[in-house]
Amino acid sequence: MKAKTIVLALVLMTLVVVVAPSHAQVRDETVLTWEVLTENWNDLIGGVLDLNDEEAAAFWPLYETYMSEVGAVWQQRIALIRQYLAHRTTMSADEARQILADSMLARKKRVELDIKWSDIFDDVLPPQKVVRLFQAENKLETMMAMEIVRDVPLFQ
Repeated sequence: MKAKTIVLALVLMTLVVVVAPSHAQVRDETVLTWEVLTENWNDLIGGVLDLNDEEAAAFWPLYETYMSEVGAVWQQRIALIRQYLAHRTTMSADEARQILADSMLARKKRVELDIKWSDIFDDVLPPQKVVRLFQAENKLETMMAMEIVRDVPLFQ
C-alpha cells in the first residue's frame, strides 16, 4: 500500500528538480496537494471502497501491484516533462512531434493499464466497487495533474 506514496513522492521531487532550473517555480499549493494526497491516498481509496475484511485481504495486494505499474507510466510522463522543459524554447518541429507522440503513447498505456486492472479487480470486488475505485483514482489523479500543469509553462 506504500507504493502509491513512494511513486507520488518521486513525482513531486522530480518536478521540483526539473521545473526549478527552467525558471518556473513549483508553487506551495502544488507541494501541499502532493503531500496531502500522498499521505492519505490509500485511506481515501479505502474509504471510498468501504471494503469488508475478505475484500480488503484480496484487494490491497493487487492494488499495490497495480500502483507499481501506474508508477512506471508516471515515470514515462516525468521523463517527457523533463525533456519538454529542457528544450521547450529550442525544440525542433520533429522533437515537438516526438514529444507529442510519446505523450499520447503514455496516455494510451495508462488507459490500457486501467482496462487490464479493471478486469483483475472485478475478480475480487463487486462491480460497483470497481467503478468507484476508478472514479476515485481519476479524481485524485486529476487533482494532481491540475497542480502539475499550473507549474509547467506552455510551449514557446
